[in-house]
Amino acid sequence: MKIMALALILCASPALAQNADEIALLKAEDARFRAELTHDAATLDRMTAPEVTYTHFNGKHEDKASLMQSFTHLPFTAIEPTDRHARLYGQVGIVRGLVARQLPDRRLLDAYIAVYVRQGKVWRLTNWVSHAVPPPPSALH
Repeated sequence: MKIMALALILCASPALAQNADEIALLKAEDARFRAELTHDAATLDRMTAPEVTYTHFNGKHEDKASLMQSFTHLPFTAIEPTDRHARLYGQVGIVRGLVARQLPDRRLLDAYIAVYVRQGKVWRLTNWVSHAVPPPPSALH
């Protein structure tokens, strides 16, 4: 199941990017999502800035320490980003898009904005804000 989810991440990636630098940012974000899925603490640590502020769809705020604890223990079976668009402003990159995360008992769909800072060759997440996307009306019946 995780192999299929990783393939979906790679296929869903940089469709809306406009240049090579934006594509590189989206590929870095793919690596961060992959690290969440596989509980790769070393990659998550390297790609998350010490001053990160992460705001979940439910309004919960986390700093780096609590975020690392969450991401290395959540039982995601798939993470699928879609409809992403990246913009670069010097060493700052902003990504907006949708991300579906599959847990054993439910699927979460969030719209998000992520802010990254390029430090050397590494894009590091500094801010994340997301909100839940309600299911379409047809799914409620």
